[in-house]
Amino acid sequence: MTFTRLKTLTLLVCTLLALSFPGYVNCANKKGSQPAAAPAAAASASLEPEAVIEEVNAKQLEKLLADKDYVAVFWYARSCVTCDKVLAELEKIDDDTDSFGVDFVKINDKRLAKQYGIKTFPALTYFREKEPIIYDGDLMDEEGVLDFLTSLEAMDLPDRIEEVNAKILQKIIEDTDFVAVLFYKQQCRKCAKALQELENIDDEADQLGIGFVKIHDEALADEYNLGNLPVLVYYRHQTPIIYEGELQREEDVLEWLVQNKSTGDEDDVIEDVTSKTLSTLISNIDNLVVLFYDHGNDDSMTVLEELEQIDDDCDKHGIQFVKIDDAKAAADYGIDSIPAIVYFEKEIPNVYDGDLMDEEQILKWLLGQLEHDEIEDVTDEMLDTMIKEGRVIAVLFYDNNDKKSQKVLEELENIDDECDALGITFVKIDNPEEAVEYGINKVPKLIYFEKGIPTIYEGNLEDEEKLLKWLEEQTSSDQIEDITDEMLDLIIEKMPHVAVLFYDKDQKKSQKILAELENIDDECDQNDIAFVKIDDDKEAKEWGIDEIPSIVLFERGIPHIYEGDLMKEDELLGWLVHQKRYSEIPEVTDEMKDKLVENTEHLAVIFYDKEDKQDMRILNELENIDDELEKEGIVIVRIDNAAEAKEYGLDHLPALIYFENKIPALYEGDLMNEDEVLEWLLVQKKTATIEEVTDEILVNLINEHEYVVVFFTGPCEPGESCDHTLNALESIDDELDEAGIIFVTTEDTGIAKKYNVKSYPRLVFFRNRDPLHFTGDLDDEDEVLAWITDDETLEIPGKIEEVNVKMLDKILAENDHVVVFFYAEGDKKSQKILNELENIDDECEEKDIDFVKTSDDDIDKEYDLPGLPALAFYRHKFRTIYTGDLMKEEEILDWVIDLHESTADVIESVDRKTLQVLINDVEHLAVFFYDDECETCPGILEELENIDDDTDKHGIQFVKSNDVKLAHEIGIFAFPALVYYETGVPIMYDGNLESNDEVFKWILEQKADQSIELINREQLIEYIGTKDFLAVVFYKEDDPDSPRVLRHIELIDDEAAEYGIYIVKMHDKLMAKKYGYRNPPGLTYFRKGKYINYDGDIDDEEEVLDWLTSPANMEMTDHIEQVNRKMFEKIRKNSDYVAVIFYSDECKQCPRVLAEVEHIDDDADKAGIDFVKIDDKQMAKEYGVFALPAIVFFKPTSKEPVIYAGDLYEEEQILTWLLTQKDPSGDVIEDLEGERLVQLIEESGSIAVYFWNKTKCDICNSKAARKARLKKEREQHQQDGASASAAAAFGSDPEAAAAAAEAGGGGAAAGGGVEGGATDAAASAGKQEDDADGCEQCTKVLEELENIDDDCDKHGITFVKTRDFSVADGYGVHEYPALVYFEGGIPNVFEGELSEEEEVLQWLITQKTEDRIELITRQMLETMVEETQYLAVYFYKINCNICDQILEGLELIDDECDVFGIHMVKIQDPQLAKRYSIKTFPALVYFRNGNPLLFEGDLQNEQSVLEWLIDDDNRELADEIEEVNERMLDRLMAESTLLVVFFYDDDCAECEEILEELEEIDGEADMFGIDFVKIASVEAAKKYEIVNIPSLVYFRKQVPVLYDGDMHQHDKVITWLTSQDVFEIKNEIEEVNRKMLDKLLEENEFLSVFFYEHNQPDSVATLEKLENIDSETDNLDITFVKMADSRYAKKWGVTKLPAMVYFRRRFPSIYRGDLLSEDEVLEWLRKNRFRQPELNIFMYALIALAVAFVVYTAFLLQCFKPAPPPPVQHPKQS
Repeated sequence: MTFTRLKTLTLLVCTLLALSFPGYVNCANKKGSQPAAAPAAAASASLEPEAVIEEVNAKQLEKLLADKDYVAVFWYARSCVTCDKVLAELEKIDDDTDSFGVDFVKINDKRLAKQYGIKTFPALTYFREKEPIIYDGDLMDEEGVLDFLTSLEAMDLPDRIEEVNAKILQKIIEDTDFVAVLFYKQQCRKCAKALQELENIDDEADQLGIGFVKIHDEALADEYNLGNLPVLVYYRHQTPIIYEGELQREEDVLEWLVQNKSTGDEDDVIEDVTSKTLSTLISNIDNLVVLFYDHGNDDSMTVLEELEQIDDDCDKHGIQFVKIDDAKAAADYGIDSIPAIVYFEKEIPNVYDGDLMDEEQILKWLLGQLEHDEIEDVTDEMLDTMIKEGRVIAVLFYDNNDKKSQKVLEELENIDDECDALGITFVKIDNPEEAVEYGINKVPKLIYFEKGIPTIYEGNLEDEEKLLKWLEEQTSSDQIEDITDEMLDLIIEKMPHVAVLFYDKDQKKSQKILAELENIDDECDQNDIAFVKIDDDKEAKEWGIDEIPSIVLFERGIPHIYEGDLMKEDELLGWLVHQKRYSEIPEVTDEMKDKLVENTEHLAVIFYDKEDKQDMRILNELENIDDELEKEGIVIVRIDNAAEAKEYGLDHLPALIYFENKIPALYEGDLMNEDEVLEWLLVQKKTATIEEVTDEILVNLINEHEYVVVFFTGPCEPGESCDHTLNALESIDDELDEAGIIFVTTEDTGIAKKYNVKSYPRLVFFRNRDPLHFTGDLDDEDEVLAWITDDETLEIPGKIEEVNVKMLDKILAENDHVVVFFYAEGDKKSQKILNELENIDDECEEKDIDFVKTSDDDIDKEYDLPGLPALAFYRHKFRTIYTGDLMKEEEILDWVIDLHESTADVIESVDRKTLQVLINDVEHLAVFFYDDECETCPGILEELENIDDDTDKHGIQFVKSNDVKLAHEIGIFAFPALVYYETGVPIMYDGNLESNDEVFKWILEQKADQSIELINREQLIEYIGTKDFLAVVFYKEDDPDSPRVLRHIELIDDEAAEYGIYIVKMHDKLMAKKYGYRNPPGLTYFRKGKYINYDGDIDDEEEVLDWLTSPANMEMTDHIEQVNRKMFEKIRKNSDYVAVIFYSDECKQCPRVLAEVEHIDDDADKAGIDFVKIDDKQMAKEYGVFALPAIVFFKPTSKEPVIYAGDLYEEEQILTWLLTQKDPSGDVIEDLEGERLVQLIEESGSIAVYFWNKTKCDICNSKAARKARLKKEREQHQQDGASASAAAAFGSDPEAAAAAAEAGGGGAAAGGGVEGGATDAAASAGKQEDDADGCEQCTKVLEELENIDDDCDKHGITFVKTRDFSVADGYGVHEYPALVYFEGGIPNVFEGELSEEEEVLQWLITQKTEDRIELITRQMLETMVEETQYLAVYFYKINCNICDQILEGLELIDDECDVFGIHMVKIQDPQLAKRYSIKTFPALVYFRNGNPLLFEGDLQNEQSVLEWLIDDDNRELADEIEEVNERMLDRLMAESTLLVVFFYDDDCAECEEILEELEEIDGEADMFGIDFVKIASVEAAKKYEIVNIPSLVYFRKQVPVLYDGDMHQHDKVITWLTSQDVFEIKNEIEEVNRKMLDKLLEENEFLSVFFYEHNQPDSVATLEKLENIDSETDNLDITFVKMADSRYAKKWGVTKLPAMVYFRRRFPSIYRGDLLSEDEVLEWLRKNRFRQPELNIFMYALIALAVAFVVYTAFLLQCFKPAPPPPVQHPKQS
């Protein structure tokens, strides 16, 4: 008992361990356990996930590119060994690309690859909005590939702002320092307009290093609280800055981006820019400082450190500071010494010439440039640029050290601003050489340029007023500009059409003609002909002008002399315009001809005599070919100068000489035959021919050129032996041209005699004018060529020979040991080295080592050199570069001799150039590619050294290369790698490189592989009759390219055999010609005797194989094709629908069934179904067929095929079944797309639309679905395995088995969870499992819905289906299948189970018969928000009881909302709800013309919801005229006493402008109590008898008044609306608000205001009484109004309502009597109206003054009364 329990416990532990660690634990291993493990392993292997990068064919890729914005395509080929390794790496990032919105697919289609520029495999192409870009990085670096696919650089499209999604945007912000992001929404006019403008600055932003992208993710915009879109956000080092300006002004946006790029940085670093960026900055930044510096220069770096300290100060003053380390850019701006500072103000440069180490002085100078308008200093290059741009410029040439120049400069500074006002850019230049170029020998001097034409100022420069006046005259005058000879040369070089008058200013005739020609100067300007004059006899003679005055027109440097009457200006103008528009052969002088020969690459000169009529006829004939010659780039001129003709040895005229690079050739044919002349000239230009020359020409050639070969023919007539010899020698002319050797022929004998030529014909080779006579056989051109190009013949004693690239290639190919000195022509260092190397040239020759030099353009790139100068030693084409001191010739000589005498026992290392030569020249070549960073490469290379000698013995050359870039170009991304080339055709080794025996064996096998059978005619005829598929390669036995072609075909021979195609080769020329190949090689394909010819690239074996195995090409009859397994796999891959009939020759029924099925083959083809037959029982069993014959149908939507179970003898029944399987939907529910569907939705009252996406099921979701299924299968398999293991372990204990299975399943699930959580994409793939399954059910759902189609018709519901993604997207349908019901164009989405057709039908009927709140999607909501004026949206979520209860309540007020013009809908979108700050559900958002308002009341009280919705305060929007519909307008008419309505039309051009004006007064109208709305409804306008649209109507208590003024002037409109005439309503006291009352008090002398309260009985009663006297008050000229505002009443002393206040000139009087007595009120008003308080006040004032006067008089009398006289003294007292 105890033992049994221990055994059970042990088994349980083992089982659990086995399930947990299946690879490491092996409990109770018995004999039978090993075989049992094999099937388990196999099963496990079968469940391993297949490649996750989706395989597509050409059609699928085309559709994917049409549907998706971002697609990455991995191109691979069957013969590519590294493709699988690369693919395995890229599989790791597939999920990541999915999460970034990039579709990743793979394709094997070489023809299609070539269309996209793919030549080597593997390759990766990234399509961004259908624009491809090829990845040129390391495909083995999957992270690098991912970075590329999600980088801003990869997404960059020219002239377009790239669209991104949220994930890519986040990565771009993290990876890029400066990014501008435009957040916008689709179908938004303002957004589209802003986007269109911003596209104009996308390239400039790129050049400035600022990424520019756009995103239409409103949820993300809401998350960032960006408000109304569009919005531009600038991320600087991930910190966002929002642009507050107008987005439609792109120049302001660009300037803002640039400013924010440099300001606010933590480090005070001057930004580094490129040459292109600098050009952009100069064009766009008004104030820019540029530091030109050299990073390797100590002075530059010291200056830079100093200047960093003033960078922020410059920013504060609006000066952008940048630096550039680019010597070429500095040279372009004329900067000769570095470092240097240039300040650009509005593109005008000014060079700083102070101390660069004093940053304070520099800052002071820069600020001074901002404040003062100095004349800017420029360089010669800057000046040339400004002149070339055609600016109006005044240039002062001066000397900074000259006192007079300084004085002039001070004076001219005073007129700089005036010049700016005239549009003249004033600059100065201190450059004597530049001055001399313009003919200025003495400074200071001023030149005025207009349209590139210079005019010299001859007056006193110190008199700035006169100079300014002269400049004004220049800008307005029409005079012909006077120029110098130097100026003339510049103008001719830079301007396409220049008319030059050579004249003498002191000559009366010249003056007279000049006066006439001034009249046509403007006309010349209009025709883009520059007109100038020059008074310079010497210059005239240089151009061969003997008679003055004369006119010469220079057309692109080619002169035309005018021979007419100069006094007739109209004729001259006509001639000039004619010469410009029409090409004629120009007449030139001998001096002009010399200049043209010197400067023109291809020139034809006709020497003629104008007095000879025959010459003129010939000239007229040759005019016919002038245009053709111009197109070919050949300039043709004529010259009437017999003396000049004799200099070329021309004794008979007319004659034609062709000059190519100054080398002349004489035409000896018939000049009257212009076609022959044209053909000869074109041959001379396009092909290398031996030029015919005269003695005079020959002398020049010998003197001017190093190598000249001359064939002296003597007098030679056509057909003679000399002529035959000359024709034979033509065949070597090309080779001599390539070698830089000039080859000419002459019949003249003068020079021949001079060089001792006594017999003819004779060949003489001139090397540096030294003649060498050829003594061999002239008829043997090969011998001649070998003699001329022989080293001994070419060698010039005492010198290293100069060779060109082609000559060097020839020398390297023919010589075993060569020393080559590579250098740049004109390099002084190289010349010194050459002088030293000349000393060892002879020693090298003694050792049979050739020593040459070459200085061709880009020679360093051509030969992959590290730099120039360089010295290389080539031994048997293998190169070694010298790394020592090139000035030490003795050390170089020792190095060369050591290499020459040493023997190489290692695999030779080759450079790119040498490897390319070896691949082309060596028949058998093995190349070992390695990487310096590869750890295993040295060990493998050491092993391979052991077989190097063995490969040599077998004629196979073995080399190595560490050129990673070259390896990538031929498709090698994993190192090390071995490639075997046979006749240039590569084969990659995929075995073990560490085993040198295996490698050697493989190489020998490749060399010995000759698998294609060579046949003769008899065999060909036999094979055509017996082979179903036969491919014949026709080739020429003696063609050197034939081995290469055959090698390519041999590579696919075995694979073609798997398809049943037999390939043979044949070198029978007659048979090749019979099948259409006059010049083999070619490939002919026979299918049952019928043949077709291959028209592709025969060197591309994969393309050939694809063509041979293409189902279209393999189809040979009109019968059902018999195919094998391999052919079927190919057909299955390329066809969506395939029907297969499996049969057997042993089957008796099969022939009869096959005969029946043949009848429906054509019908199946027409329906897009490929029908084939297969005789393969094993294959049939694999697909579940165990009885033959059988028909199996394959379709892309199903993994497993469908087997036909009907009558095989009924072909019609089979065809019907096939068509049903292809399209289960049949024709019951109508299929609609595009405009027709949209129109039906808009017009139909009730329509149900079933959206389904079969293609998405097939392609888009197949990867995600397959991933999910594989994962599910693995988990199921693990659970099944666990159950089986547990059952086997526990035997009869089912409970223990179940427990173990549960534990195993849990472990598996846990493991799967970890695996699945690796990436977000994997998790999302899991979530899409149901979606993928649902996608496969699309057709099944459709079959169910077919059952209710008729019921829908009975209830008046139209039922249609569509696969139109654009329509689906328009309604926000993104998940398929989906059903949307439309009533009156309003959508409602079905939420239930689509497979339950009864539920669907009931729902549709309910929607039709009851008015329900519609369910919509996010996109539908976005559309409705834009199109619906008043929209109430109920946000809720599923499985929410309270949500459902509230919804029932809202259904009760839905109809009432409709009455008020408010549309109510519902939506389930929690993510969208967050946008509107909704945190709890349910919630209600009210959209008023797109503006949302969240309801914060009790949603369970539907009446309060209704009242809230129809409340005016909620309806109106601030500072915006509200859009209303007809229902809402009717309601406003009833409720609003003062209503202004703007009637307009969406198609009205001026309405938008008027609306913008009216928006200005909307707020003011509100203040006056006037409601302002707009309506775009013609029906509403007709209802109110509005005829013209737009119209503005003012309704006062529904009484309309039409505004007949100018609606574009909002001030007048508001004045009209608030005017008393419009405001008053007869027999009614008008209601006013505070604003209106203030206005009335200002405008009216007499005003009566009745203050009252709403709904107060006393107020109501009083108002009724007072209405009776409204007319009487009008007669008294008293305006009577009412106001329900108790607070405002208190302002005027009213404490109790109702009350009346009378205002007389704003002075208030309160009525104290009985308001219910209207008569008393009227009498009181009348008294107040006619009372004159002003007079009473005046009388009171007079009385007061009189009283005051009396009192004052009394006061005076009392105060100033005289003193009484003293009493008379009594006599006694005295």
